[in-house]
Amino acid sequence: MAHLRSLCYAVQVLFLAFLAAAYTTLSDESLRAIPTPEDDFNIETGKLLSPILQPRVPGTPGSIAVQNHFVNFFKTELPKWNIELQNSTSKTPVSGGKEIPFVNVIMARDPPWTTPGFASRLTLVAHYDSKLTPKGFIGATDSAAPCAMIMHAARSIDAALTAKWEKMQADGMDLEFEDQQGIQIIFLDGEEAFKVWTSEDSLY
Repeated sequence: MAHLRSLCYAVQVLFLAFLAAAYTTLSDESLRAIPTPEDDFNIETGKLLSPILQPRVPGTPGSIAVQNHFVNFFKTELPKWNIELQNSTSKTPVSGGKEIPFVNVIMARDPPWTTPGFASRLTLVAHYDSKLTPKGFIGATDSAAPCAMIMHAARSIDAALTAKWEKMQADGMDLEFEDQQGIQIIFLDGEEAFKVWTSEDSLY
């Protein structure tokens, strides 16, 4: 048992050493170059966050409004991203046998030379629905703010993606499979339980 503890400790030390070696100190110049959200996260007027700060129970007007907010943001500010809505329905413990609609909102951007369906993607995910109770619950940190942060991240890297891919093409690089790497954002609906979190009432 003592040998096992020693081995576990050695593995932990090696892992921490690996992590320490994997990072370098950021310069002040690098930190200043990180795009700021300005007032995008203002809870009352923020362009990204404030439209999400409303009850977003699946199938309700609030949920539809937030879906439209996501779609309009990408259509107007990030038009090179593809938008897809993944629709489904399900009964819930409180729907009285009625099917409730759920909509996952998916945005993706792949290199322009990528064969459709062949890109590997870094995927950023958050759920956007809010709980049914207590009444008026808006779920600011669960999960309105994460959605706004991901939108900000997408806008922050978009120009850099364009510049990178244009340079790769201009340099005449041999664009092999490993260069077919894009990014995907998924805003999930139906993550919250309607009544009590169980295997039947969650992850719709």
